[in-house]
Amino acid sequence: MGIKCDTEFESGREYSIEELYNEIKQYNCKNIIWTGGEPAQQLTDEIIEYFKNKGFYQCIETSGLFPVSELLDYIVVSPKVAEHVIKKNFNRVNELRYVRHKGQEIPSPSIEADNYFISPHSDGFTLNFENMKHCLNLVKANPKWRISIQMHKIYSVL
Repeated sequence: MGIKCDTEFESGREYSIEELYNEIKQYNCKNIIWTGGEPAQQLTDEIIEYFKNKGFYQCIETSGLFPVSELLDYIVVSPKVAEHVIKKNFNRVNELRYVRHKGQEIPSPSIEADNYFISPHSDGFTLNFENMKHCLNLVKANPKWRISIQMHKIYSVL
């Protein structure tokens, strides 16, 4: 059984659970965020249990296309699918994160979350200030929502 790392979004590399653990343990951390591509396609209870038994706190950031394991410690849905799909796959999550363009309204999520975020849509790696201003105004008018900046785009990190 392998876990594919899809940093390049095309080629990637297969890792065994042990190989992945050996990569991760080089760093002084006990948190894992499963993200990139669609981690829910590969993440199994076996993988989650393995790292849980090693003492890791595990989060996932998913598009909402697939349901995720209840063994995870923290679940973030950044919707890339229709609300009815999210509702089918989730009852409640820790975070909902939506991207917004100028002119788009505040989202109307189909599920409950502990935290609600909106992010301004970027122009590639360039922050779009019109979108940012629009999102800030949305947050001001809707206090349960908070702003989230996609820092990886500002720092040009994939």
